Amino acid sequence: MRTIRLFFVPLALLTLLGCYGSDHNDYNYGPASSYVVNGIAVADIDANGLPDILGLVSTDLGGQPTQGYVSARYQMSAGSFALPPTRFGVGTGPANFVVADINGDGRPDLVVANADDQTVTVRLADPARPGFFLPAIVLPTPGRVPLDVAVGNLAGHTDGRMDIVVAASGANNVLVFTQTSTGTFNAAMSFGVGGDPQAVTVADLDGNGQPDIAVATTSNTVSVLLNPILSPTFVAQTGVDYATGVQPIAIKAADLKGDGHLALLTANYGATLNPGNQGLSVLFQGTTAGTFLPPVNYTTEYRASGLAVGELSVTGHLDVAVACQGLPGSPGAVSVFLHDPATAGALLTAVNYAGVYGPMGVAIADMNGDGHPDLVLADGDIVVRYNSATSPGTFGPPNFFYN
Repeated sequence: MRTIRLFFVPLALLTLLGCYGSDHNDYNYGPASSYVVNGIAVADIDANGLPDILGLVSTDLGGQPTQGYVSARYQMSAGSFALPPTRFGVGTGPANFVVADINGDGRPDLVVANADDQTVTVRLADPARPGFFLPAIVLPTPGRVPLDVAVGNLAGHTDGRMDIVVAASGANNVLVFTQTSTGTFNAAMSFGVGGDPQAVTVADLDGNGQPDIAVATTSNTVSVLLNPILSPTFVAQTGVDYATGVQPIAIKAADLKGDGHLALLTANYGATLNPGNQGLSVLFQGTTAGTFLPPVNYTTEYRASGLAVGELSVTGHLDVAVACQGLPGSPGAVSVFLHDPATAGALLTAVNYAGVYGPMGVAIADMNGDGHPDLVLADGDIVVRYNSATSPGTFGPPNFFYN
């Protein structure tokens, strides 16, 4: 089964997606019949020392997908954001994105997986205008549907350049675009994985200082590629598969135990019936570095779609937030798992905070400068739930940041 995150829109959301007129500062879209924010990121893109919010927005006109965009909400002072948002065009049907410095200039760039037009959009930061991006570099993935992207120095660059890894549905392999010294990208190389790719992360899983790749697949597995070799000569490799919950569509790597060993976490969209008891899977490492034990599964709201890891309760331990779209007709929720103080790496039972239109993505960052990380959600629109200063790890009502 192909999972296109973009199309997992709860029916209730379709009633939200009203008409809007563009106030885009970068590209003229004209009117669109509907929109949905289906990805979220936080980064200081305008270099003023304050984190900004970036929402990935897909649009349609009369039911037909049109060019999407990234909506940037610049933070001007602690907790105060500029209006109107600034919009940067990407491809059609954007499914997910990352915001990271990929050319080594110290400025965050945009890398977007576009499902409908089968491309990856790369927009480098404009060195002359902080907070803006240069025109798009487009990387085609013909016959493949990009669903997720990650970046990492897989080719051994010595100047800060990053390569792009793409989970693209349509074949049982993951694509890697290596970056050249001039800022262009080579044709994609591929590594075999155990199912149709749905999500990807890049991290040093075996602790040897080299980036590895982990891919969530439709086979209810994560395929782990340790120490992939792309340069100077490509070496073919197939991932080692580890079981997850049902239908993983988001993946992160994090040191939940605090022992220096990264665990893999997946958000699992789930089976048709009762998917919530496998909504979050945590795979800890075995005795051999870079190998993984059977998953520990946690119950979330229905249709887990995205996750983030961060210190929400200010205890020195990592917590987990899972965005859950919910069943058709429901608003979904964000399921917040605080670290269990009695057991390293274990999580307490989730507290569910009701969604608005069905959360599809989540980020964790302090958005009002009070020292307590907040929840930033792709929930139909951009939504922020502020962390309580008096009871850290609990969250207030939704605040809307229209895109």
